Amino acid sequence: MFKSRLFLKYFFTIVIILAAFTATIYFYSESFIEKEVFEIEKSSARTVLDNVYEMVGSINHDLQSYRASALQAKKRELKNVIMMAESYINTMDEQSGSVSRGDIEKKILDTISRFEYGNSDYIFVVNNAKVLAHPDPTLVGRDCSGITDVTGKLVLTPMVDAALKDGEGYHTYKWKRLNTDAEPKDKLTYFKYLPKHKWIIATGVYMDDIDNTARKMMSTAINSLGEILMAIKVAKTGYVFIFSPKRDNDTASLVIHPRNDMKIVDMDVYVNTPAKRNVYKELAKAADNPEGLRYKWDKIEDQGHYVYDKITWVRYYKPLGWYICASVYMDELQNSSREMGRRILAIAFAGLIFLIFFGYLFSRRMVAPLKRLSEMALRIKSGDLTATIDIKRNDEIGILADAFNSMVEQLRGNFALLDAKVKERTVELQAAYDKLKALDELKSAFLSNVSHELRTPLTSIYGFAEIIKESFEKTVLPHINIEGKKVERSVRQINENIAIIISESERLMSLINNLLDLTKMEAGKMVWGKDIINVQDLLTHAVRVTSSLYKRKDSAGLIIESEKNIPDTVGDYDRILQVVINLISNAIKFSADGDITLKAVCCGDGQLTISVSDKGVGIPIEEQEMIFEKFKQLGDTLTDKPVGTGLGLPICREIVQHHGGRIWVASTQGQGSTFSFTLPVIQAGQD
Repeated sequence: MFKSRLFLKYFFTIVIILAAFTATIYFYSESFIEKEVFEIEKSSARTVLDNVYEMVGSINHDLQSYRASALQAKKRELKNVIMMAESYINTMDEQSGSVSRGDIEKKILDTISRFEYGNSDYIFVVNNAKVLAHPDPTLVGRDCSGITDVTGKLVLTPMVDAALKDGEGYHTYKWKRLNTDAEPKDKLTYFKYLPKHKWIIATGVYMDDIDNTARKMMSTAINSLGEILMAIKVAKTGYVFIFSPKRDNDTASLVIHPRNDMKIVDMDVYVNTPAKRNVYKELAKAADNPEGLRYKWDKIEDQGHYVYDKITWVRYYKPLGWYICASVYMDELQNSSREMGRRILAIAFAGLIFLIFFGYLFSRRMVAPLKRLSEMALRIKSGDLTATIDIKRNDEIGILADAFNSMVEQLRGNFALLDAKVKERTVELQAAYDKLKALDELKSAFLSNVSHELRTPLTSIYGFAEIIKESFEKTVLPHINIEGKKVERSVRQINENIAIIISESERLMSLINNLLDLTKMEAGKMVWGKDIINVQDLLTHAVRVTSSLYKRKDSAGLIIESEKNIPDTVGDYDRILQVVINLISNAIKFSADGDITLKAVCCGDGQLTISVSDKGVGIPIEEQEMIFEKFKQLGDTLTDKPVGTGLGLPICREIVQHHGGRIWVASTQGQGSTFSFTLPVIQAGQD
């Protein structure tokens, strides 16, 4: 086996790689692994910190979202209250009757002054800066243009100016809640100008309702986050906590800490004893520093001796003013890294011997059958189809060997058979092709010649019948005395016969034209137009053309139901119009009464669907596919076959398929039918 070059390449490559790998581990991996594992532990701690930071961000986002949505809800509530008050004012104006306008306005203002809702919320009315209605009687009748809130901000004047300019708006200021001695709170007021009375009507809501709910939400969120942080461990005993400086920044308080005995208000007691500095100030300075803060600290089992190295990473969440900290003892990180390094090194050396032995077996097992297969392949390449290989294995190599032998055997038989079959099939196919081509050309030529030959005399018959009818009615009939019954009957018979000739000539000409069109379509010789088609215009055109056929007394007529803004399609306008007209004509032909409905809808997959529905006799299920074949019609061909050629629907199918669509029918016998077809819509940017 060592004489095989492939085996030597495999085996020595494996040995060299394994030896180099083991030597590298031996000389360099211990310190590297300790360092990397230490960094991984640190990264893990920072990842935990980042995750908690994201949780805090999510809590703040939810809180801000609640504030925004609650504010919008309050604004809508204020508008609704003003709308209600405005409706009341309009109602009172309409019911004035014999009561003077002044009395009506006085009654309105008295009612508004007494009206309260919500949490002591109310409506007030001013004219310029004069208060006309207010639940506080001391303000009614006063000029309040100079009234300010506790911050010195004008209250009424900005609302009056904005109302006269814009008609309505919002204004925020601090104001004491009605009938209480509480401190003034932020109040959001909505105002609106009523030109008829020259009043400005307003109402407001105190923002502390939203703030109280937000504080409850924050308290709940802090409790939930605290439960999560209690379950989080960094390394073995590390943890995450959160603190927040107080307003004076001289002290700080813990917001969340996993140890209940550490949850005290003032963090000044936590002092980095060797450095004699408050820990929270050091942590605040180290915020967002990827290296964190290292300091001496004690342990629960050895309290009071600040000799243990500890590292804390800090991230500052500015919207809440929180410092989020992940804290862990350094020896825990280093112990994890050293233990991991020793384990990896031991595994590497133990695996080296095993892998070298395994590499030898693997190389031998892989190379031996491959060598034999390569020798066989060379023999087959030289043209020796008698070569075989005897490899009995139940793996992929065994399957490959069996497949090789089978292929050689098949090659021997197939080479001989293939040439004969190819020649035989080639001759048969050529003969069949020539025969079919000749028959197709003969059929097309026959239909075209017969149709042309028939159309010429039919045109003459139709023309002369029209001339005879006109001459008979204008020249002969005026000179005939039709008072006799025989003469009257003969005249009527002549008119009916001429009408039959004209009608049947038209039917035959339609049949010939349809036959010629179908022949051209099947032969690929039809000339197609390419127009941008407005579907609504198309349906309107079709209804206008076929409206003369629809003369039923009990029916409302032809109805168009299409979606708004339905997209255009592209194709041969006249041919697609022919499809719609044919479907409408069939619906009229097979319907005794009831509306015929045209619909156009967009399917959403780049297609639009046009359908024609009637309430006629319907089509049996077994005949619904047959009617799209040439010369196929409903009913008995000898007794009740309807007027027509049986080519309308086949022509419709050819037109629709040419435009990339499909046509089908959905019908229930005795209830009516719906013929539908699809067309592609014009996509955005398409010419």
